Amino acid sequence: MRKLVYYFTLIIAAISFSCSSGPEVSPEMQGFMDEISATGSMIDAAEKYGYNAQEMPLDLYELKEPTVKKVTKEGEKVEYLVNIKHGLIDSDVIVVWKDKVIVNIKEPQ
Repeated sequence: MRKLVYYFTLIIAAISFSCSSGPEVSPEMQGFMDEISATGSMIDAAEKYGYNAQEMPLDLYELKEPTVKKVTKEGEKVEYLVNIKHGLIDSDVIVVWKDKVIVNIKEPQ
């Protein structure tokens, strides 16, 4: 009986671990990624969330399928490491939010 309970617990733990949905994403970040998917442009998407820059990573490419890989909180700022496909390759960018506004978009170092 103990072995049965032990194996059942292992199976439940494995299922719950494999079903995790990834990092938690704010509604604003989800909207930003949806806008990238809809327009193919990070510049257009960023402007809707208060960020305006002359140059931006991946600004010359048509973008698709943004995916959050990691979320880091530093004080009032939240950094999202995002993978975005363009053409046959993909690249990572860091999107920094503060008070529901994008304050920086940069390449990882």
